Amino acid sequence: MRIAIDYTAAIRQGAGIGAYVRSLVSALLHQDQNNQYTLLTSGRPTAQRPFPQGEHVRGKATLIPDRYLNILWYRWRIPLLPATLFTGPTDIYHGPDFALPPLSRRTRTVVTIHDLAFLEHPEYAVPSLAAYLQKVVADSVQRADVITTVSHEVSRTLIKHFQAPAEKLATIPAGVAPYFRRETNPMLLAATRHKFSLKHPLLLAVGTLEPRKNHLGLIKAYHHLLQQKKAPAMLAIAGGKGWLYEETQKLVSELKLEKHVRFLGRVSDLELIHLYSMADIFAFPSYFEGFGIPPLEAMACGAPVITSNTSSLPEVVGDAALLVDPHSVEEIAHAIDRLLQDEQLRQELRTKGYQHVKHYTWENSARKLLSLYERLAQGETNFADKDFGI
Repeated sequence: MRIAIDYTAAIRQGAGIGAYVRSLVSALLHQDQNNQYTLLTSGRPTAQRPFPQGEHVRGKATLIPDRYLNILWYRWRIPLLPATLFTGPTDIYHGPDFALPPLSRRTRTVVTIHDLAFLEHPEYAVPSLAAYLQKVVADSVQRADVITTVSHEVSRTLIKHFQAPAEKLATIPAGVAPYFRRETNPMLLAATRHKFSLKHPLLLAVGTLEPRKNHLGLIKAYHHLLQQKKAPAMLAIAGGKGWLYEETQKLVSELKLEKHVRFLGRVSDLELIHLYSMADIFAFPSYFEGFGIPPLEAMACGAPVITSNTSSLPEVVGDAALLVDPHSVEEIAHAIDRLLQDEQLRQELRTKGYQHVKHYTWENSARKLLSLYERLAQGETNFADKDFGI
């Protein structure tokens, strides 16, 4: 088969969908040496994020700036500029970032939808991006031969909002990179602790500073515990500045928590592993996630996890985490206090987490995706998951 994959997010974005595309494609190319792959981008790769190498893969840059391609492909849908003009003859085209460009009718298509937060919770979405995604997803649902999602929850919301046919939907969960493992070297952990001036016991949160991640609720819960003299010594938040990030920093200042809350900014994967490994509790009270990789990364590194009882998160973490209502500051605070006081419960969640996260590997994700490509090439039209209930 001749398979083309939109690799733009992998080149442009360090985290999020960019990391998803890099990890999935890497595992796919490692497993499959038989098919020919073309990775298409709208810009040149960088030294930090190069094209993968191999005899069965080639990178192809359109050299057309993103803003122009977005207009030509996703707003105007110019049929005279199909993606296959750049990739050459293609049997299967995969758009792993919501969108499908114009393509020849002979090309079979796969699109990946990561979440519908812009519809389920528009209050947490940038309005211009929400309007763009609504148009793009509607087009992709109509045109794609197969729609892959990262969770059953996303599939259900696609049916709810876009009447996506169930037979088009295939769930392929994301994975956790194999290097996310508990670090036990005390010197390495001490160096990271010193770099960020962290204290023990440590409550850790990971995620971009934006409203959807509910850092405000977590900070309020921490403040509530601090007033009762039950709080961990420190709350550390690792993540870059996102939409309306100022509100999070403003709340810390208003509550006079500067000595107790650390904003670490973006950290390297190695530093993140150290942070997960030294955390006494990992909290991820997000309002909405299509999947949610950080709780699984934390489990892989031995951190007891608290996360939300909403969207896809219960599906992703199973019984290996404490679930809370993200809208309830009291419930978040109670879960933190409960874990902090109960070493047996923390150890139970660590043990469950280690076992649970074994199911989420990029090798498994790539294996499922390759099987889907093969079934699609053979003319199959029903991809509904057997265990998917609507």
